[in-house]
Amino acid sequence: MFRVVCAALALCICVSTAHAQQLDIDGELRVGATSLYGGEGIGAADIIVGFDFFRTVPLGAELGFYGFAGKPGRPHETYVALTWNDTWRVGFTPSVYDTVLKSTFDHAAPRVGLDRVEYTRSLATVEPIRRAAVPAGVSYTGSFGQTIFAASAHHANKGDFTALALAVSREWEDFTLSGAVEGVWADALTNDGINAKLGGSYDFGATRIGLAYLHPDANARPDTLALDFAWSPTKGLDLLAFGEISLEDTDDAYGVAADFILRDSTSWILSATDSSGGSAFHATLEQRF
Repeated sequence: MFRVVCAALALCICVSTAHAQQLDIDGELRVGATSLYGGEGIGAADIIVGFDFFRTVPLGAELGFYGFAGKPGRPHETYVALTWNDTWRVGFTPSVYDTVLKSTFDHAAPRVGLDRVEYTRSLATVEPIRRAAVPAGVSYTGSFGQTIFAASAHHANKGDFTALALAVSREWEDFTLSGAVEGVWADALTNDGINAKLGGSYDFGATRIGLAYLHPDANARPDTLALDFAWSPTKGLDLLAFGEISLEDTDDAYGVAADFILRDSTSWILSATDSSGGSAFHATLEQRF
């Protein structure tokens, strides 16, 4: 089905080339290597490409991808959606739950991030990653002053689940506060329940501190505290310390990293982590859009 939809969108792009706006790319691409599980290469992506069909009508489309490639295979979710005024999205669109409080492991150690998808991601993302149960949905994003709010609804026939999510984020000069909640109604293949997260970060200039409370109940994971600390001793270098600490002491993960910022959009990241998979070293090249 995805190939058919992509072919249809490609045809629309060709037909409307003379009228279309430029592409808008948002997200990250990562490639690297890890010593985890005996050593392997890994690729990771969390990216959305959007465009408008016309200059005078705010109708567009988005193609996107969240997933990984390596020894475990290619666990992923693919996004294809129509958009209206960069506000409404309908199709195979990401849950708004994923737009706030992303895991630092995704950035610093993607292979550990793959193991821990359930802690910070929507069940509407976890199900495609783990069981290829792809949901269709609709989402809305709006703002009120410095506050951004969003809502989404998803349903998947495979796995037979419905997920409704809300996300809110507010920025002040040095402080950001974010939260999200997701209600899940599902059959025996998944879990009914609530996913929720609430957290914030404070920027002291050369230092930034973040703290979040994670409640991934619908993803069958224990409540967890996520902490991250970043210090920039010199231009082009960030030193990171981060962790996700289970309140049930069952699945902790920790890490430290050196983020060498080659330019605003590109980094080399060297990290060391300890998690349920064991202790490991990682090297990652990240391109941001």
